[in-house]
Amino acid sequence: MSAIINAEWLDTNARRHYPLSEEASVEDNTGSFKIPDDFIVDMVIPVHSTLNLDPSKFHILQLAVFGTGVNISIGYDGDIAGTVAVPLAGFARNSTFFIQGVGDFSDVLGKIVIGNLSTILSLGGVYDFDVANGRIESSVAVPDIRGLSGLRIKSGDAFSDIIQGDVAFEAGENVRLDVVTIGDVSVLTINAIDGEGTIAECECDQGIADRPGIKSINDVVPDENGNIELVGDDCLEVNPSPGDVPVEIQPHTIELKDTCSKPCCGCSELETLVDDQQRVRDEVNTLLGVAARLEAAVTAMQAVIAIS
Repeated sequence: MSAIINAEWLDTNARRHYPLSEEASVEDNTGSFKIPDDFIVDMVIPVHSTLNLDPSKFHILQLAVFGTGVNISIGYDGDIAGTVAVPLAGFARNSTFFIQGVGDFSDVLGKIVIGNLSTILSLGGVYDFDVANGRIESSVAVPDIRGLSGLRIKSGDAFSDIIQGDVAFEAGENVRLDVVTIGDVSVLTINAIDGEGTIAECECDQGIADRPGIKSINDVVPDENGNIELVGDDCLEVNPSPGDVPVEIQPHTIELKDTCSKPCCGCSELETLVDDQQRVRDEVNTLLGVAARLEAAVTAMQAVIAIS
């Protein structure tokens, strides 16, 4: 009887397309390159079970083969869904690498097992694949319960970068954090606590007598209600802040208006005065001309008399 030999799972995959679909041609879009069977020998892509996805649309999107390693892009229906870098340095047969999700799959963290690099590294270049040529077996996409992938801090309309990894909440001033477990759920409660001892007492709790302020004006002290009255006369009006005062100081502004120093004439009266002054100026110029002519006539007359 011949011996029965059981091949290991990854060794078996190195001689067939899996985890690529057996229906895939594994050729790039130009037909000049074919993915070696011993390159990818296993893969797992966890996806949220509530997403409306067709697992048969996951595929190899692009392979970028360089002398230093291979960059693999995983696609979903023609769009990038994840990436993984496989470096040549330190590589060992059947090594596992993580697939980092991209875009709508940013919370996906899949795994891929690379069996051998020597065959594919001899075929350097960048190769693109469509769904049919690079299709991945549907069983590779497994359901996953989507969890919290990160936190963002919102300040006004601005958001911080995503905070990932171990995150700790620290109580700030006058804040206390309480964590309780209700059933299987841990509940974090943020309590605003007065007098928690984290900051000094507010200065506004001091008495009125201890607060700085205006105590007198020109040695005039306020009445029992703290008021000092400003009184005008016939030429002085005392009013609240006018509308042209900046808004930020209006509640603290008093307008003192001198009503006797305003001009008594308006624009129309001033125009009449200007016209009258112009006519007077014209008459003076006329008189000056007449006087000059009269002076010339008198001079001529004197000359005639002297000759006679």
